[in-house]
Amino acid sequence: MEFTLSMTFTTSNGDKSTISIEGVKENLTQAEASTLMDTIIEKDIFLTKNGTLTGKYSAQLVQKQVTKFNVA
Repeated sequence: MEFTLSMTFTTSNGDKSTISIEGVKENLTQAEASTLMDTIIEKDIFLTKNGTLTGKYSAQLVQKQVTKFNVA
């Protein structure tokens, strides 16, 4: 199964912006996700259409399971 970390931030103009990272480890902890978000905000390296990232809004670990069918 594939895991994706989806992080939603508040921005400088009051909106929200989401960054997703695919291929994260399945046992990623809440503390690790929170620390990563703090680092992203602190380094201020992303500029979105809604402005700079200013705060943490939410984070979730998404599990994706794919079932392929042989139809040919």
